[in-house]
Amino acid sequence: MIKNKEVQEKLGFKGKAVYVPLVMYIKFLDILSVFVNVNISTAEPAPSLWEQCLSAFLQSIKPEEARNLKWLSAMKHISTESGILTIEAPSEFAKEWLLGHFYESFLDIAKSIDPDVKEIVIIAPEIKEKSKVIALAPELKSPERLKSGSFYKKYRMDNFIAETSNEFVLESAKFIAAMPRNQENFLIIKGASGLGKTHLLHAIGREASANWAKKAVLWDSDRFFKEKDRGNLAMLFQADILLIDNLQNLYTSKSSQTELLKILKELKKIGRSMVVAINPKSKISPTDEFSDFLKIGIKCELKSPDLRTRIAILRQKAKEKELPTDVLEDCWKLIAGKLGESVCSLEGAVNDLAARQALLKCKITPQIIRSIYEEKNIKNTTPSMKSIATAAALAFNIPLDTLCGKSRMAKVNKPRQIAIYLCKQTGLSLSEIGKFFNRDVSSIANAIQTVKNKIAGKDGYSFEFEINDILNAARH
Repeated sequence: MIKNKEVQEKLGFKGKAVYVPLVMYIKFLDILSVFVNVNISTAEPAPSLWEQCLSAFLQSIKPEEARNLKWLSAMKHISTESGILTIEAPSEFAKEWLLGHFYESFLDIAKSIDPDVKEIVIIAPEIKEKSKVIALAPELKSPERLKSGSFYKKYRMDNFIAETSNEFVLESAKFIAAMPRNQENFLIIKGASGLGKTHLLHAIGREASANWAKKAVLWDSDRFFKEKDRGNLAMLFQADILLIDNLQNLYTSKSSQTELLKILKELKKIGRSMVVAINPKSKISPTDEFSDFLKIGIKCELKSPDLRTRIAILRQKAKEKELPTDVLEDCWKLIAGKLGESVCSLEGAVNDLAARQALLKCKITPQIIRSIYEEKNIKNTTPSMKSIATAAALAFNIPLDTLCGKSRMAKVNKPRQIAIYLCKQTGLSLSEIGKFFNRDVSSIANAIQTVKNKIAGKDGYSFEFEINDILNAARH
């Protein structure tokens, strides 16, 4: 007889005494066991800790925000052991996005559900099907993906002239560019404008790219603001080494500092390398939180180069531009003294000389350099005919009497023609000049025209500098 009330209810025999043969009863029990097992197996399992965290997080934000974060459901719960919640992200990019934007929020939720949780670890295995990774990763507002920075070839470690004053800066740059590091991976380069901060950033980026970094990224403040407006700052989480130039320009925006600080903190946490260049003379200061973070970096400062260093820089830059460095050796001190301490000004001076040599087809000489850089020291007076003639004679190493005499030798004709031409530029008449040089008016006119033709000719630019050099000597 079936006495179990629950079984009676299921079979419709409630309140009735039913007698069945023993064989049928045993068979009935087999069928009932299958029925019970089916019910047990179809019961829903309890949600994992990650699923509970995700549910709580999505309920805490606005519905429109939750719709944009559906990709979080692609994260998989792996384990919860020893106070560590381990989850698996579908891609490295998704992992970095979660770490950079929501890590603290999810950690707080996990602790509220399970007080033993102390940390969340996110792993991201390599996925061959790239299309799936892109679909699951957070979408950028712009289709642009992070690319390695474009580093100028002219900026290298071996052509950065440090001398003694900036030796520590150069060695620090070499250190951080040599290999990836979990510690001591944050370098701060301070220095006034024009001392070589940008040079070092490009050099570090080139060295790191050659040695180990797949994505060495250099942004300046302008690029940061631009990509921020486009919603692409998440790209920076992909950088193996991140280099930021002119950081002080970001101090004008507190929100930009907050976003960059979040990126820098996460990159440091996961062992990526970072280098920032700052002009300490900026009138705007960073937020207290950003200032505190900068204190943990390796700090080095570029100092103004002394005269010896500036001469070495000019010599190095001139060599790179294929200028006749040996011939110009006595001129570097003149240029370095005139241009002051800015490395950019020194490089600009060499670029100017190289352009003159290339575009005007003239070889740079000491006379040309003196004509350019001694101009401010020239007396603003009109030289006499004798001063001009004397300067021309000295420049070509001939006696003054020979220059003003009747000799028609070729080595005398050129300096005499230059002297006559310069005398005419002072406003003297042809007859006055002819009387001084013992020539008739037609000869004086021919000499002046000859010089004009040479100035207008192929090598006229160099020839004009030679003339001006004589004029400057006559004025002293």
